[in-house]
Amino acid sequence: MQVSYSSDSTLSSTLSRNDLRVLLVYPNTRDVAMANLGFQQVYSLLNQIEGVECDRYAFPIGWKPESQSMDDLELRSIDYKLHPRDFDVIAFSISFEPDYLNAVLALKHFGIPLDRGERNASFPMIVAGGSAIFINPEPLAECMDAFFIGEGEGMAEQFFGLLHNVEDRGQFYERAVSLPGVYLPQSYSLRMKEGQQVGVTALNGAPPRVARHWVQQENSLCTHSVLPDENSTFKDMALMEVTRGCIWACRFCTAGFIYRPPRLPDLDKTYNSMVSKLAGMGKSVKTVGLVGPSVTDHPDLPALARKITDEGKKLSFSSLRMETLTDELVDLILKSGQKTLTVAVDGPSERMRDVINKAATDDFIVEKCRFLTRKGILHLKIYSIIGLPHETDEDIDQFIRLVERVQEGYVEECRPLGRIGRLTISLSPLVPKPGTPFQWHPMEPVKTLKKKFAKVRKALGKLPYLKMSFGSPNEAYLQTYLSRGDRNAHVFFKTYLNNGHDAKSALNKHSVDQIVYRQYEKEDYLPWDIVDHGYRNDFLWEDYQRGLKAAHTPVCDTTICHICGLC
Repeated sequence: MQVSYSSDSTLSSTLSRNDLRVLLVYPNTRDVAMANLGFQQVYSLLNQIEGVECDRYAFPIGWKPESQSMDDLELRSIDYKLHPRDFDVIAFSISFEPDYLNAVLALKHFGIPLDRGERNASFPMIVAGGSAIFINPEPLAECMDAFFIGEGEGMAEQFFGLLHNVEDRGQFYERAVSLPGVYLPQSYSLRMKEGQQVGVTALNGAPPRVARHWVQQENSLCTHSVLPDENSTFKDMALMEVTRGCIWACRFCTAGFIYRPPRLPDLDKTYNSMVSKLAGMGKSVKTVGLVGPSVTDHPDLPALARKITDEGKKLSFSSLRMETLTDELVDLILKSGQKTLTVAVDGPSERMRDVINKAATDDFIVEKCRFLTRKGILHLKIYSIIGLPHETDEDIDQFIRLVERVQEGYVEECRPLGRIGRLTISLSPLVPKPGTPFQWHPMEPVKTLKKKFAKVRKALGKLPYLKMSFGSPNEAYLQTYLSRGDRNAHVFFKTYLNNGHDAKSALNKHSVDQIVYRQYEKEDYLPWDIVDHGYRNDFLWEDYQRGLKAAHTPVCDTTICHICGLC
């Protein structure tokens, strides 16, 4: 299945005319793309499929969404320097909802109509996957030909293998509708009421809901950097996946639910594969970035960390859980040269931590921060979410007292060390994500969040050795809309493309408060319910109700727990 090519024949001659040409696009700048492990993994997967040749694209470093045009060289693919229109398929890898805006911008710059119905076979097929997509694909459903719902391993081989072997797209769509994890939005008609999407009806033999595809065999997981770091955000760092999914079931966190059940890759296999792969490209590994929702949950992590540090390499962690930070692990972190650790308290008070299913008392947090400081971690970051269900001013007051206690203990523990580093407090608004127990809950109003941030800033601003960082409530508002949106978002994207790429102005022209601030009820239609994560009926709703009562749900132990219905 081929489109007509117009690129320079010298540049394109390295690609076989019989190969299916796929351009993998990360809709952000190149440094961000190269720091995304999922993007690299899909690039590797596609290039292993017989008959498929995958190139990659991301915006140039320094690119800004407000840019109105790009020159020809900036639009060329990274490896073969081809124009996006020279490919059979353009596949977007989207991990974060704000990049939906960059994806529609990419189509504009590529000269490809946003509306799926305005494209004929002379245009590349436009598809998308990534964690944001299998949280909620509906906002992009009117511009994508196909979505990948779930993890790429196994699904990519079936999709692109079929596409390579069919005569035309019509025949492909007829057969692809039955592929596990593949969502063809044109195979569903919308049900509308008073201008709002209230359901979809499956057509052409499509399933009523699209089952999320996931890798069931842990031994088949081997995800790591496959490309030299080039201009990556993380300089001289190779990334490897340590955990997929998370056992802790924090109610705000998508990774704990959309990647269920949690799985543990073989760390030695992954590490050795990564070192061998990069060495074959003339690249040595200096720093190893360990990636996963909670990397310290892997029982084999200390052994791997010892191996890496004994080889003289540095370690970097994407996430560390307070409960699992042992003496040995902290010693290995220090040995590798890392001087900063983040303590994610996630909720401003003990009551709010119960609401999110995180059992951590203030006393425990204070003592853990003292422990880390005594060990020699001089730069501590305390992270929490603000705007949780039923949160009150008293919860914010308790957070202020907690920070005061942490700061006092931090300074006391620093004195014997003869030096004081920095304590950073970072607060972010809750974005209630689809696929989690909080999917029914509204985002807290922007004005209320700003008042809470101002209260914290005023109360803690004069403490020494303390720095504060606040996530933007306005950006959280946009992200919540993109996370919870339906196919009506297509009109918003058009406004955005036509108004100079001003998201705030586009939001003001559309009634999105009813989506961002809506309290959904149990029987309400949820646009993202087109994705079937495999849970038993009512599991997420029941956990949401437990959260509102500040009650706990057991950790996701696949050997004994069957509460969600996946195992």
